[in-house]
Amino acid sequence: MKRIIILMIVTVIFSLSCDKETTKNNEILTIEDLLVKNNEITGWSYSGGSWVANNISDLTTYIDGLAEIFQRHGFVEAAHQQYQGKIDGANRQLLLYIYNQGIEENAKALYQDPDLGLSGAVDWTQGNPGKEAHYIRYGGLSQVLSFYQDKYYVQIQINYDTEESLNVLKQFALNVSGKM
Repeated sequence: MKRIIILMIVTVIFSLSCDKETTKNNEILTIEDLLVKNNEITGWSYSGGSWVANNISDLTTYIDGLAEIFQRHGFVEAAHQQYQGKIDGANRQLLLYIYNQGIEENAKALYQDPDLGLSGAVDWTQGNPGKEAHYIRYGGLSQVLSFYQDKYYVQIQINYDTEESLNVLKQFALNVSGKM
């Protein structure tokens, strides 16, 4: 009887450890796992705030007026991280937002939603992340790059507008896309 109980305990422990390992190797554990880690991209480190929203109420706290757009497209959760790095010898800020919209169709609908204010964006077609990607430049002041992949919609903003800053946006986008 003791052997049977011990065998059952060992079997349960072994199956739990196998399931946990499968999750680590085949799935994203949390939305935060998709964020670019501190100094994962050379010269870019955490600065300012970060947040995670696990429901629409949390999201409304962080992005207020835009939360309704995300809710309309099946919002599940989101994560945000702010980074700092140097471009042209000056400190620049980069904001990374990742939204889990539940299913790919919702992420695509959000990506295409004109209410996000990205009208006039240029499609990024060479080595782009995700299913579709585009970026917009705001007259020498800033840039935004967004894409969707699987159930995720990603938006990356930088407070500078040069070819070098666009390359930084693309590097962040490819990094996040590679984790999905």
